[in-house]
Amino acid sequence: MPIPKGADDYAVTAPVSNMISNMDKTPMNRLTYAHEQACSEPETRHWRHPWCADQNGGQLAKNPPVLSAGHPSTIPECFDLACQKYASNACMGTRPVNLCTFEGKKQYWTKGPYSWKTYAEVHKDVVAAARGLLLLPGIKEMRDAKQAFRQVQECVVAILADTSADWQISSLAAMQVGLTITTVYTTLGQEAMLHELNETQAKVLFVDWAQYDVLKESVMSKCPALLHIVVIGSARIPLKTVGGETKAFPAPQEASALAVIGAASTTTLEGLIAAGSADATDLGPYRPSEQDVAIIMYTSGSTGLPKGVVLSHLNFVSVMASTIATGAVTAMATDKYIAYLPLAHIFELVTETACLCQGSAIGYGHVGTLTSGSPCMHPKDPEGSDLLTLRPTLMAAVPAILDSIKTGLNMKLSKVPGLKGELARRAVNKAQGLPSGAGGLASCLLDCLQAKLLHMVRSQLGLEGLRFILSGGAPLSAETQEFVSAVIAPVAQGYGATETASCVSVQEVVSCGGRPADKSFGHVGAILPCSEIKLLSVPDMGYNVTDSPPRGEFMISGNNVSQTGYYKMPGKSAEDFVRHSDGKIWFHTGDIGVVMETGVLKIIDRKRDLIKLTGGEYVSLGKVEAALKQVPGIGAVVVFALADKDHCVAVVSQPDKGWEFVGGRPDETALLKSLSEKLKDMGLAEFEIPGKVKVDDTIWTPETGLVTASLKVQRNPLREHYNKPAGPLDQMAYRFPDF
Repeated sequence: MPIPKGADDYAVTAPVSNMISNMDKTPMNRLTYAHEQACSEPETRHWRHPWCADQNGGQLAKNPPVLSAGHPSTIPECFDLACQKYASNACMGTRPVNLCTFEGKKQYWTKGPYSWKTYAEVHKDVVAAARGLLLLPGIKEMRDAKQAFRQVQECVVAILADTSADWQISSLAAMQVGLTITTVYTTLGQEAMLHELNETQAKVLFVDWAQYDVLKESVMSKCPALLHIVVIGSARIPLKTVGGETKAFPAPQEASALAVIGAASTTTLEGLIAAGSADATDLGPYRPSEQDVAIIMYTSGSTGLPKGVVLSHLNFVSVMASTIATGAVTAMATDKYIAYLPLAHIFELVTETACLCQGSAIGYGHVGTLTSGSPCMHPKDPEGSDLLTLRPTLMAAVPAILDSIKTGLNMKLSKVPGLKGELARRAVNKAQGLPSGAGGLASCLLDCLQAKLLHMVRSQLGLEGLRFILSGGAPLSAETQEFVSAVIAPVAQGYGATETASCVSVQEVVSCGGRPADKSFGHVGAILPCSEIKLLSVPDMGYNVTDSPPRGEFMISGNNVSQTGYYKMPGKSAEDFVRHSDGKIWFHTGDIGVVMETGVLKIIDRKRDLIKLTGGEYVSLGKVEAALKQVPGIGAVVVFALADKDHCVAVVSQPDKGWEFVGGRPDETALLKSLSEKLKDMGLAEFEIPGKVKVDDTIWTPETGLVTASLKVQRNPLREHYNKPAGPLDQMAYRFPDF
């Protein structure tokens, strides 16, 4: 996360307020990434993307031009048009697990090459599965009733599975016939799973076969509204297993013979497709409108039970329209996208939907086999990773993964012996604009080999073909962004939330709309044309829209913002989704930001994770954690602060790849000294620098509930975990009171 600066540090040669009147008159100002709008509300300022005024009559982006013949307004319309236009293009690719080898507690996969289905073939499966859903007892009747009486209660289809082609086909099939989907993380605890399934009264559950036996008694049997279970995930079931056992994926007849769970019978996705292929039901009357609910997506928030955000089809397609309209970070029909992040997270779902709109090929991978060092990759078979097999041109990543790439690459390069290693390390330094350490003839040689050496580094990771990397889900440090952009590919950092259909802004790392490629770091880019943004002064924190540049809390409105808010939470919805005097609903983010001179947005603080210390200073926990991740030896960290203390503290945990990944288990005394020096160099105030640190061997995983599926820290569970007597917090004399 970018580090906040004082007002003097943000001084610019021409304050934004003086630029507005001439915004459309000078060529320089037309290169800005935002146009300011008139705003009558006190203590606020208001911006839109310049595309809205220049090319769209002042209106926000809404419908993507997938075909010149039409501007679709729903996800099914986008997908149908894309399948017509790109019928023969590769659409979805999967890799079979040819062999699963158990060695003690470890499990290794040997996977085959990608097998591809075209857009036409996937569309055929989606339509057949949609008809198959309507053939399930009770589903067509509920859909007919909703169509006839416009009842409030949705007929909800839940998906509890890892990211896969089956996941995406299941989702698209449900949306084809206007069924609302809801997403359930496979890494959630049972309490949260039951909360989501029972709150939405899900009627159909798509579930991975690998999860079926694990969850049938503890979760599925406790969902009284559930009528049908559809098993998916056949590509993840090994064809052969050595040293252990795996349960073969059932044929449709075998699945239907399984015991009823509560009121729910079982089938498979293949069974749905087969049944729907023999049916001729006209799907036209069941198609959704742009205002219909597409998804109730539960956030993987850091505290409490997940909240379900209600998102319409318009919310989704307006994001597609924005990326296509500006040309920024737009997928192309020639692209290969590596899919491995959880589709239960809005970031991955929107990214894949954008790829499907543009005819890109999506190669499905798995976190266990993504890279040569992933946990399911056998050390003796490092060449069969998903990245090396696919060699993608597009990739999305959360900051924790980009931090891991940076750390892992530096560690790997440090171990390469001889002249080859020396040249590679110097080439990486030079790419970042750092001193290469070479002189004379060696410098000349490095100049000649620079491009070749960097290509070698990238190709060893399978990333030599990347056009750019999308980063989202959490704040990315400028240091990591700069490293990965220089060494691997440009990193386009975005900003948004589930409540805003993932994206509010994104860095334009390619030239578009008459604006040059943005090669700077530490901000979250330009406003999307489907959004508009306001800054609201937060005077008690010292942030005001009268600052130069203006600072305050970001508030978001537009076609991508949920108009309902949180599912069955009217109080919380009214608190976060506020109707302003302009008649629009504005989502109050809790993020403190600044609009820079060029119009790009920068996040500098948080209202919601601020703790006021005894000296009256506010500590932003997320900001300090982001800074600490730039300290050598730290891969995972959580910061704690108490209102009756004058300092904060930190617990550093073992990375999921082991201490070797960060150069060994750090010594606490040495680590405290090095982090203090590093954070001072980064401009943090004394009260923001942890006064004590403990090193812990626990590996935080989504399964333990200590981090979310997107690897963000879960503050309350981590506090409970470390707050025990004689635990790390107690050892630092920093225990929280028991409640």
